[in-house]
Amino acid sequence: MMKGQVNIHFIISTVLFVSLSIYLVYLIIDFYPTHSKNIKSDILYSKAYSISEFLIKDKGYPENWNENNFERIGLASEPYSLNSTKINEFEKICNSKNLTKIQKLRDSFGLENNNFIVEINYLNNTNVMKCEPAGRKIGKEVEIKRIATLNKNFVEVIVYVG
Repeated sequence: MMKGQVNIHFIISTVLFVSLSIYLVYLIIDFYPTHSKNIKSDILYSKAYSISEFLIKDKGYPENWNENNFERIGLASEPYSLNSTKINEFEKICNSKNLTKIQKLRDSFGLENNNFIVEINYLNNTNVMKCEPAGRKIGKEVEIKRIATLNKNFVEVIVYVG
């Protein structure tokens, strides 16, 4: 056996290994930017859906919450049947200039770094309420529309998260 000589099989396998490694790194780098936007959109969509679930199916906590005493917001007196008193209290919280109260509202929905808008409209587009809390403004990145009843009429609950 001669010393200092490299076997041709070793050279070929090294070149093949380096080439495949570079190709895999390229694929990973190329994959991330296109899918990271989709991942962010999916996360926002799930947050918007979660908020809509709380609003139209849950009574909130405590059950007789008001603008000064709430842990979790829910607008329903029973699933899909909204309570006008709770809608009025929710609107008071949304229109509040108290940023601590607004942050508590965001936190109750699990929105640490995101903001939201909630609209409730009758199906003829008559507005019942619009909640656009003070603070950070958002682009309406994700939108969820749900149907519920209010005073025996159908309403559309629209949640935007961004």
